[in-house]
Amino acid sequence: MTTEKINIYDEITAKIITALEDGVNPWARSWKSSSLGPLRNAVSGRPYRGINTLVLSLTSMVAGYLDPRWLTLKNANQLGGRVRKGQKGTPIVFWKFISKEEGHEGGEEQPSNGEDENRKVFPFARRYTVFNVEQCDGLELEALELDGLEGFEIDEAEMNEQAEKIIALPNLQHGGDRACYLPSADKIFMPPRSAFTTLNHYYSTGYHEITHWTKHPSRLDRDFDRRFKVPKEAKAMEELVAELGAAFLGGHTGVPFEDMQHPEYIGSWLQSLKNDNKAIFTAAAKAQTATDFVLDKAGISVQGSNLPEAAEA
Repeated sequence: MTTEKINIYDEITAKIITALEDGVNPWARSWKSSSLGPLRNAVSGRPYRGINTLVLSLTSMVAGYLDPRWLTLKNANQLGGRVRKGQKGTPIVFWKFISKEEGHEGGEEQPSNGEDENRKVFPFARRYTVFNVEQCDGLELEALELDGLEGFEIDEAEMNEQAEKIIALPNLQHGGDRACYLPSADKIFMPPRSAFTTLNHYYSTGYHEITHWTKHPSRLDRDFDRRFKVPKEAKAMEELVAELGAAFLGGHTGVPFEDMQHPEYIGSWLQSLKNDNKAIFTAAAKAQTATDFVLDKAGISVQGSNLPEAAEA
């Protein structure tokens, strides 16, 4: 059990490190892919969450997949199809929550039913392999209009109703030439919309700052100072959460997140990931929690948002 846990942490962390070192944005999604909805299971329709969103985004970008639907070998059989011979799967994580009775080191770990106050619950990462729908043949599955996207040009002047609901949540001040969240005043400052090259760029920048906004003590009370003793490392991790949060929010509202907004932190992120193979899992889980908070406050319903697929490591 311990070996499996270490392997999945190392395997996924290594993928993210390689992408960053190669100058690839691991959480990027093009507008074509974003317009088809969140990355999700092809059978249940349940969106993937946390670290799985990050891993599948990276695989999709590198392989050129537009279809956001993924499945296991068993899922492919359920849909009457098969994965093409020679296709390589992508590892994802399913979190199983186990509990151990406090004061009994080495005691048998059992699934938690939440009824025993003397048991402490721990997330346990299990590795699963999934394939994109585009890697399969013969699936009895509704076709997405992938071909139609080739000649389609998005109207970036068109207002995004869900994005507008999110942007309206915080105390947002327009003016100046810098986007930032000021914790002391609990305000977000953004340049005017006209300063952005596209409306989607405005939304994605706003999502980044709104993810920062969720860290306030009156909301999620997120503070990395307790985990990272060096202020620079804590700040870099918070920026990573904001980058991922913006990408996750974009995935749910059809706003692409193609350009890394703060590449100056890449060096710090790499250092953190190389020192701690659970750091990216923690950042993704925190970003997913922030995403859930924002979507809930904006009144945007997401199927499966209450399911445990984004545990903090």
